Amino acid sequence: MMIDVKGNERVLVCPLGWGLGHATRVIPIISSLLTKGCTVIIAADKGSAALLRARFPNLEYIRFPSLKVKFTKGKLSFFTLICIANGMLLLTIREHSQIKRLVNKHQIDFILSDNRYGLWLKGTRSALITHQLNILFPFPFKWLQPLGQRYVRKHAQQFTECLVPDRSEGIRLTGKLTEPKKLPRNVRFIGVLSRFADIEIDYPKTRWDMLGIVSGPEPQRQILESILIDLANKLGVRSLILQGLPAGKHSAKVIGKATLVPHLPDLEIANAISSAKNIVCRSGYSTIMDLITLKRKAVLVPTPGQTEQEYLARYLSQHFGFTYVKQCKLIDICLNPNYSSE
Repeated sequence: MMIDVKGNERVLVCPLGWGLGHATRVIPIISSLLTKGCTVIIAADKGSAALLRARFPNLEYIRFPSLKVKFTKGKLSFFTLICIANGMLLLTIREHSQIKRLVNKHQIDFILSDNRYGLWLKGTRSALITHQLNILFPFPFKWLQPLGQRYVRKHAQQFTECLVPDRSEGIRLTGKLTEPKKLPRNVRFIGVLSRFADIEIDYPKTRWDMLGIVSGPEPQRQILESILIDLANKLGVRSLILQGLPAGKHSAKVIGKATLVPHLPDLEIANAISSAKNIVCRSGYSTIMDLITLKRKAVLVPTPGQTEQEYLARYLSQHFGFTYVKQCKLIDICLNPNYSSE
């Protein structure tokens, strides 16, 4: 059991709403808590709640908005970075002021927070899940890195435990993201977390030539989706594109060689990943853990300006056999493999 619970506890699970990865990676933990006999309550924003409700329809859900991030079409500007940093700080303060009310109202015994730094309360057991103990700042803001490390360590140590979803030994998937100068004193590495860990693959008869997995904040989510549609049709390959919209109401649609679906059940996603000839996706850490669990490699296309994803794409291409391609060069490289990716 990755989290020590008695079995009759009421657990509040709160994933950050920046993309869907924070929600997908708490799925195995929720399953484990339910098996242990705990009562699980989900506090999340609309997208995360929609994804988790598909897997756990009988749980209680609380609308609990998190940071709304909107990227630019190009690189992140200094102004955008400041807005995101201020937003995270204000979110932490706001959530810490709200958590006592939630704990008292729902009689919570244990708080499980995925990257929401304000959700701890004195006298109540809590755990923070994070894979970023060392926040990577883009050039020319690298001088802020020590401040970022201290910020994470200070807030992580407010929780009973700081849980890192990665291996405790050997070459880690996170690389230097979990190698700050000083680790939080309550840190514990709990191994790779994937919603597909206990899924039995049933290989479908329809095998896609390319699987595109789209995710992340707008407008970059839409930009990658459009690039993948264009790529599928220029290559003339049968492609399935998962749009990363679990709350989407529209049905599947076909654009030439590309079939687009808002979302699929976990078993169908696992089957598609396992059987697709080629996979193109973001280099978000939860996606990486899913791919590693299913023993698949992919072409990684980091969100432009998202330093963590850019680092992971490079690092995983060097150590784990993935392929790193910049978004702006994806079509050129796929149409002409000799085209430089740098």
